[in-house]
This record gives sequence, C-alpha cells and structure tokens, in this order.
Amino acid sequence: MNPALPIALLLALALGAPAELKRAKDRFEFGAYADCAGTLRQWLATEPTLSDEQAVEAYRMLGISELQLGDEGQARAAFVNLLSFDPDLALDPFLVPPAVVDFFDRVKKEHEPALAPLRERRRELREQQRLAEEAKRRLLAEEQARTGPATKLVRVQERIYLFNWLPLGAGQFQNGQNGKGTALAAGQVAAGLINIGAIVTHRQIADDRSRLCTSSQAGCSRPPYSDSDRTLLGRVEAVKYVSAALFWSLYAYGVWDAHRNFVPIVETEIGPPGKPPAARLGVEGRF
Repeated sequence: MNPALPIALLLALALGAPAELKRAKDRFEFGAYADCAGTLRQWLATEPTLSDEQAVEAYRMLGISELQLGDEGQARAAFVNLLSFDPDLALDPFLVPPAVVDFFDRVKKEHEPALAPLRERRRELREQQRLAEEAKRRLLAEEQARTGPATKLVRVQERIYLFNWLPLGAGQFQNGQNGKGTALAAGQVAAGLINIGAIVTHRQIADDRSRLCTSSQAGCSRPPYSDSDRTLLGRVEAVKYVSAALFWSLYAYGVWDAHRNFVPIVETEIGPPGKPPAARLGVEGRF
C-alpha cells in the first residue's frame, strides 16, 4: 500500500468532503459502525458525484463497518466497489483489524481476473496523462523560447478606502493628486495652528487677573474686562471660529474630492527601459 494514500484521503476529506461523508467518518472513528453503515448506505443510494478518493474512503468505511456488524455479503459488495475505484488498494494492518484485512485480501484475490484489466487500464490512463503533461510543457517551452521573455509587467496597487476619510489630503495623495493634497494639507495645518493659537490667546487674556477692572474705572463699561480687552477677546474669538470653520471646510472638501476620484485598484504597465509606464485604472468598487 502506498504510505501516502491515507494522508491523501484524510486531506481530501478535510478540504472538500460532503457533509454525509464527514458525518459517517466521525461515527466510524468512534466505533459506531451501525450508524456509519446506515449513513453511507442511504447516501450512496442517491448516487452522489464523488472523486475517486472520496469513493475509496466511503466504500472502505462501509466495508469495514458491515464486516464488523457481521454482514459479510454487504461487506463483500462494498469492498468490490472499493476495488473498482482502486484495484491496487491494500488495507493497512496497523490501522485495520487482521480479520478485516484477511477478508479484504480474499475478496481481492477472488476478483483478480476482473481487476487485472482495470489495473492495466489505470496504468494506461496515467501514462497518457503523463505524456499529455510532457507535451504541454514542451509546447509552452518552445513558445517561450520563440517569443522571448516578457517585455511588459503589470504592477497592481490596491488603494485603501479608509484614506478617503483622513485629513491633510491623505485621500488626494493616495489618488496621485500630490499638488491638491499638498494644498489641502497646508491649508488644514495653517487653519489648525491659527485655531489653537486663538484658543490659547483667548484663554490667556480671559485668565489674566491684571486685566480685570471695575465699573468705577474709566473704559470699563462692562466689567470685569475693559472695553479694549473685550473688543480684543471678541476679535480673537472670531478668529477662533473662522479658523475652525476653514479647517472643517477643507476637511469636508478633501473627503468629497477623495471619494469622487477614488479608484480601488490601479494597474500600472511597466514596459521596456525608456518607455514611460502607462497606468490603467481598475473599475471595481469595494466600499
């Protein structure tokens, strides 16, 4: 028996086996042979589309389960079906009880006259497949030698949607609009610094107790601040609100513009030396 066969069967089951086959395998491994056999008989009666590996595993478990239940006739039928998919299969004596191995070997020996043509046919198919693969590789190698190496490569760049919502022109820089991104970044930084400066200045003036006055003092019609300080505070507060409005206006425009020009995937053709790359924009959206 090929030592890689059990591993291949388990891998095939794990990656894409039908639910019924997985359920039968679970019951088989727990020794619930009656449940396993019933599940497999009912499922196989529907004539499901199976790969050779799945059919081998299904009839292997069915044959062993039927024999463990004492039904040699059903076990023989299952093992014959198994051998029709793989005439060279042998049960592993380290994993299967010796009585089951002996029974399977007897069935295989009894049907050897019918299995020999199947085995020869499988060898012919494998040889034909090998020759076809060799012819395919030879054809591709000849074409590669005739046309030479590829003269064009395509670089695929996937853009990040979240950047459209970031400030400082991040969406514009991602979209390749560096000039617009720089202008937005500079405008937002300037507006932000002015806003922070206005907030700090307003707080310093408002908290400066040396600037406090009373109504008995000249130029203090609305205490506790003098008329000149109150005018200054009003102007600083206006600067604070105008700079904040400018910052958020630039941010809103940047978000809108980034979404308007956003392309999720950009393909850039990299040609021979001396030829400028040509960019192609993908049209598939993933928002």
